[in-house]
Amino acid sequence: MTLKGDMKRRPLRITLIGVLSIFAGLIFLFPVLGSFGIANLVDISGQTFNQGPLVLTAVVIAIANFILGIGCLYGWRPIWLYLTIISLINFVIAVFALMNADTGHYMTVLIPLAWLAIAVYVLISMQTQKCKAWFGR
Repeated sequence: MTLKGDMKRRPLRITLIGVLSIFAGLIFLFPVLGSFGIANLVDISGQTFNQGPLVLTAVVIAIANFILGIGCLYGWRPIWLYLTIISLINFVIAVFALMNADTGHYMTVLIPLAWLAIAVYVLISMQTQKCKAWFGR
């Protein structure tokens, strides 16, 4: 099947999740750039760690996000399970972050709330028939 035919079958939700995963992978590479002295790009992401095991962790998460994004776009079968598990973990973490948020500052509530909304969106998207069909489930 041609790429044009694949793009017609792929649900828009999966395309959005795939592109956002690739974008998230790029954001997680900013600390690595900071360790090479490219500080201006690191300031964009707001991440301040620039050495040690946190950079290695950021690289691993960036690679995982790239794999998830490409897997979504191509419809790799195991990606459906990985996205569901990661979204469940993100959901739990976001709920705990909201419970511990300082209500006096709106950003401490807004960021976990956005994180929670994205996790719920991905969980709901993964359960639709079109998305399951795209991943061969």
